[in-house]
Amino acid sequence: MNYDLKDIEYQHDYVYKVTFEDGTSGLVDFADVINSTKPYSVLMNLNLFKKAYIHPELKTLTWADDLDYDPIILYYKANNIPFPTSWGEVS
Repeated sequence: MNYDLKDIEYQHDYVYKVTFEDGTSGLVDFADVINSTKPYSVLMNLNLFKKAYIHPELKTLTWADDLDYDPIILYYKANNIPFPTSWGEVS
């Protein structure tokens, strides 16, 4: 499966529309991640959150200081695929 991002588009609040190289796309709300995971708490600053980009080598959603989001988890969230229980809790 190809988890590389092709396009991102800021929607509103803490939501991005993400499109992958395989043509799938979906909306991902990062509010829970920002509120529950320390490294992402800096993204409460909406101006910083809106400055996401696709990392040129990793092809995943990235913010300042190379803060990125796991492309596999991003793919599952965007495509509403249930996470395997063996992964434990996923933010």
